[in-house]
Amino acid sequence: MKQLYTLALISLSLLLAPQLQAQNFLLTRSIIVTDTIDNGGVALAVSSDDAEQENDEIDALHDDDLDAGWEGAPEDQNILTTGLRFRSIEITAGARIDSAFIVVYAHEGKSSDDIAQITIAGCAEDDAGTFTESALIDARSRTSASVLWEVDEEWEIWEPYRTPDIRSIVQEIVDRSGWKTSNDMAFMLLGQNQGPSDFENAREFESFENISDPEDGGDGQNHPERVPQLIVYYSVESAFVEIPVMFTDTIDDGGVKLAVSSDDAEQQNDEIDALFDDDLDAGWEGAPEDQNILTIGIRFRNIPVPQGSRIDSAFLVVYAHEGKSAEDVALITIVGEASDDTQTFTETALIDARPQTIANILWEVAEEWEIWQPYRTPDISEVIEEIIARDGWEAGNNLSLILLGENQGPSDFENAREFESFENIADPEDGGDGQNHPERVPHLLIYYSSPNTSAVTNVITNVKPLIVFPNPVSQDHLTVQFEREELPALVHLIDLNGQVVRMLYSHGGSEVHIPVLKLPAGTYVVRALQGDQWYLQKVLVH
Repeated sequence: MKQLYTLALISLSLLLAPQLQAQNFLLTRSIIVTDTIDNGGVALAVSSDDAEQENDEIDALHDDDLDAGWEGAPEDQNILTTGLRFRSIEITAGARIDSAFIVVYAHEGKSSDDIAQITIAGCAEDDAGTFTESALIDARSRTSASVLWEVDEEWEIWEPYRTPDIRSIVQEIVDRSGWKTSNDMAFMLLGQNQGPSDFENAREFESFENISDPEDGGDGQNHPERVPQLIVYYSVESAFVEIPVMFTDTIDDGGVKLAVSSDDAEQQNDEIDALFDDDLDAGWEGAPEDQNILTIGIRFRNIPVPQGSRIDSAFLVVYAHEGKSAEDVALITIVGEASDDTQTFTETALIDARPQTIANILWEVAEEWEIWQPYRTPDISEVIEEIIARDGWEAGNNLSLILLGENQGPSDFENAREFESFENIADPEDGGDGQNHPERVPHLLIYYSSPNTSAVTNVITNVKPLIVFPNPVSQDHLTVQFEREELPALVHLIDLNGQVVRMLYSHGGSEVHIPVLKLPAGTYVVRALQGDQWYLQKVLVH
């Protein structure tokens, strides 16, 4: 095993190293449910995020397959166009798109003589809407960038196939001035008139509603693993995100609906204070008659930073709710919640009972504070980086910070600082205007970039051998076994010319099977990416 692994590294090091250097982050998105319909009393999940157009008419939005290309028979000539929309693209503006692909699963087998000319373009929209039966797919504004997908290979039913690299299209969308992290992205697969033909010159692939018809060798079941997928490899040279505490609910205040948030909370000693208040207190109240340790929890949602990012710096910014002198020193320790995707705060669970990061930062607040002015913590990048590096972290998850007060002993000063909460009503008695000020809610600032993988030697040391069997293989498939079944994985089977001959995406599980029955005998390499770990293994196909 060790000898095969070493040979694979030597033979493919030049081939793989540039890709490993460039492709720091991986984003995958699948077509997802948008609605349910009643089908004879049974509620079926459907999606309007994949759609089909035949000439100048939208086909049914809910169908078991999608057609793209050209139907060239003399009696039935149709240009076929497909639209695909992928949601919540957690790629920040300014990212470099290293490569991108759409993966589809064949709904019908096709010969290599059946050639479909399909032009892929993006919808030139900042945040793409879903498809409808009243608007044509090809009437949407298009990106300047487009890619020709000449599908001239044999297709086997139910097997995955990928487009050429569409990074230029994705890059153009991400570079739009109105692009924001978590926006939605849509693509058009445009057929063209290829003239009369004995072949259909179209390809059919699985839709979201992919019911595998038993008449075609299927099992009559929906297969979520066969929905269209978008795969994007990207890098971030230098990115910045600013995320405020956000609305979670409304409450009735004397017949008036008020927006509130349970994503900022306060604890006094061993009791949760009211979740909805105009300020947050952290530190220590040291007066002999009123000694209280004050703890704050703040949760920030939908953090777009990918797992394994290098956090260059990070800060919490708050706005003073009261003026304080420099003599009023508060000792506040900032930690993160050691969870992959944190939940909001409640009145029944203590803030400081949550699991805490090893990393912690002391914020010694010894400066004068002026009411309504912003102040920021010391750099908390170590805390953020520990959370982002967690195995279960994904871009789009939520993270929480905990500001821990401590017993500073009896004092003539309060040794605490009060700052604006989400419900920050500026009290007229304190010089305020009685209005809520959304600009004064706590903000999290993160500056981040891709990890440093500029050296080939660093890249190679991050590659592990992969468990693959049987090897050599003379059966119809090869089994790849993963160390961690809870993570998704992208698997490539590559020939020695560097061509990807098989590609599979696993949503999780201990193993995947690569079909090899129709492959020429020879030497191949299996390459897999799971989380931020690359795997490589040489295999022989007989």
